[in-house]
Amino acid sequence: MKTEYQNVSDRTAALTEIWREVLGKEDLDETSDLLDSGGTSLHLLQIVGKVYDVLGVDVRLRDLFTHASPQSLSAFIDNSQA
Repeated sequence: MKTEYQNVSDRTAALTEIWREVLGKEDLDETSDLLDSGGTSLHLLQIVGKVYDVLGVDVRLRDLFTHASPQSLSAFIDNSQA
């Protein structure tokens, strides 16, 4: 189910929802760090897949280490597509 998210805040909201779903934590927000929130290597792989399924964007595992919050990853995606 790919949806085009041209608005950065919409993309950030979608990424935040992916973080919440994969980690099973509803209290996460756009600044929540994936690893500090209990993310494991399995979670990272799940997020890579969900980001592609939902946003149609390929991200690499290393991108999640460098851009570990939904807000940071959204900005990275925006800059990569510019």
